[in-house]
Amino acid sequence: MKPPTFLDLGRRKQFGRPVRKPLGPLPPPPDPAGVPDFELATWRVRPSLARMTRADRILALDAQTLAVLLILAERPPGGVNRDELMARVLGPGEDQDKRDKLRRSLSFLRRAFSEDGSVRIVNAPGDSFVLEVGPPQADRGLRPAGPDVLLDNPPAIGNWLRRGKRRGLAIGVATVVVFGITIALVWISNRGQVVLSGRVAAVAPFATEPGAKRSPSFSPDGRQLVYSWRQPDGTQKLYLRALPAGAPRPLTTGGGDDAYPAWSPKGDLIAFQRRSETTCAVLAIPPAGGEMRLLGDCDFGGGGPMTWTRDGAALIYTHRTAWNLATQIVSVSVADLRMIGVTNPTVGMPGDSQPTLATTGRRLAIERTRAPGAADLMLLELGGVAPERLTRDGVPTAGMVWEPGGFRLIVASPRGGRDALWRSRVNGSAPELLLAGPDPLRAPALTGDGRTLAFERWHLVTRLARLPLAGADEAPPWREGGAFERGLRFSPDGRQAVFVSNRGGREALWLAPTAGGEPTALTQGHYDYLETPRWSPDGRFVAFTAAIDQRLDVWVVDVGTREERRATDDGASRAPSFSRDGRFLYVGSARGRGWQIWRRPWPAEGSAVQVTTEGGLAALESASGSVLYYVRADRRGLWQRDREPGGDEVLISPEVSPIDYRNWDVVGEAIWFPVRPVEGVPLLARFSLLDARLTRFGPLPDLLPDSGLTLAPDGRAAIAAAALPAEVDLELATLE
Repeated sequence: MKPPTFLDLGRRKQFGRPVRKPLGPLPPPPDPAGVPDFELATWRVRPSLARMTRADRILALDAQTLAVLLILAERPPGGVNRDELMARVLGPGEDQDKRDKLRRSLSFLRRAFSEDGSVRIVNAPGDSFVLEVGPPQADRGLRPAGPDVLLDNPPAIGNWLRRGKRRGLAIGVATVVVFGITIALVWISNRGQVVLSGRVAAVAPFATEPGAKRSPSFSPDGRQLVYSWRQPDGTQKLYLRALPAGAPRPLTTGGGDDAYPAWSPKGDLIAFQRRSETTCAVLAIPPAGGEMRLLGDCDFGGGGPMTWTRDGAALIYTHRTAWNLATQIVSVSVADLRMIGVTNPTVGMPGDSQPTLATTGRRLAIERTRAPGAADLMLLELGGVAPERLTRDGVPTAGMVWEPGGFRLIVASPRGGRDALWRSRVNGSAPELLLAGPDPLRAPALTGDGRTLAFERWHLVTRLARLPLAGADEAPPWREGGAFERGLRFSPDGRQAVFVSNRGGREALWLAPTAGGEPTALTQGHYDYLETPRWSPDGRFVAFTAAIDQRLDVWVVDVGTREERRATDDGASRAPSFSRDGRFLYVGSARGRGWQIWRRPWPAEGSAVQVTTEGGLAALESASGSVLYYVRADRRGLWQRDREPGGDEVLISPEVSPIDYRNWDVVGEAIWFPVRPVEGVPLLARFSLLDARLTRFGPLPDLLPDSGLTLAPDGRAAIAAAALPAEVDLELATLE
């Protein structure tokens, strides 16, 4: 006779079947919103955020699994009976579907707790489960943080799962049909035989009044546009405007700045964010105006572009609960304000932002930032396990929107040196330029039929500001604004300076006498974008980065003859600098796998040699020329190594962000760069190479990623391009 199992001993049996005691009235599972955070050994459970954390491990919990954990965490004597647990979480009655769901939740929790063994879910007599807490097992270490994602079953799939006798057949047939249709659509889309939305046929201005009009969002019928408008008096509210050329109508009033509107799919609500000096709230208002509803908060640097679920029942946006945590994509229910974590970025990185949901309601695109200035697009198939990385160039975006069908995105990005609109496919093919112009284009929005595209056009103007180092509060700028000018560098003898300017309607390098006087154009070539001019030690040449037809290369211009020549031809090089002895030219290049520092002989011809191995984007030699300092594209930090290939690479300061690879300089025995705190504006900083001491100076509130930063020849002030208040217009493009 077969001996009884552990579970058999816990149940009374009659005629070979378990006899269950009838269950009396049972309380509902604990409300996560009312349960404070609590500790389970090495784990911290955060019910209100539907997640649990351990060190850098962050796990999202769907509603069912969270309810199971909270009931087990009550830890009644003898544990929780299986039937009781199933009834409290999934409702009365029993079927195989509920048993499978409970088993999946328990398996997920057991798998997570097994990482260090400090928490166990064990079987107990009476067909019960007991939560045991103890010390972690010494032979188990931390697993790397995983990008677990919220499981999402739409109502239709839920109905299928609840069907009776033919549930398996229905699911099988539906799976085959959906799979076949998906493969066909992907194949057709990728082969270009069906145009989901095509080329730009026409562009027309839409909102050009003074001020900054930003974050457009179309109504579901495509007949109206809502946007944020910061007027010259400083007020920032939401306005509605009918297409094609209606007058603006104010939607919101009151205190604070209103931004990032998002029109719901049903058309009944417009969500937006209101910031005051101390708080940030996520609100919703009917398009006709009236009472506003509070949906959540966007404190601690949260917020930004938002998106609705397809049924309009929940809003998806960027949230953060503390400055020392990464931003996370969350979903908040409009009906009961229940917040659920959707993504789980690793602690220590800036985090996730800019969610946008495809019209199918299943694909969510986000931007994941691993360090300031190092970001990639990620794709989440809701109901899947892990997000997929769509881009690997580390280039941040300035807004994105799905085209109909969920196979392509329109992305605002400075990739290829052009701050333009790009079309990116989910199959990993190279992005295609959709629309560009002399000004940056950002925040694309599409009508539901994919035929009308709205976007921001930025008119940037800067001044070359002077920041005194001797304690003075104000100083006249080195050069007044009037164009988009940046990247100032003084010649080795200090008598003249070179900078980038778009004066005259095109990008060029300009020379200006340090003592004052009118600048003259140094370059004549037709470039889409220029950055990082650097002098040769003898003052005869200036190397610079130029973008032409989506290709980035390093060029050199002879200051005396104005002759320009290309120094690289791989289409993926930038950030040049000369060696102190003038024998080499350093460049950051992505010609291999990732950005690395390369050098080639100068002015003689010769093959380039890779200098770094772990990553590098912009490099400058020390004053003596024996040490190479550099910034990486993929992570924070200021690094040093011997200038010769090979040898060790050493992190000397963690303060420099990848976004500032154009905003630093080596002067004497110090390195100057901005420090970007989690909260607040960047600060000018000086890192002493003699004693490794970091000294902070004044703020740089209007610093741009490509402002450029250097010291004046007399060493008494730092100079960087500061952005003046930008005029931002909205334009409409017709796609055909």
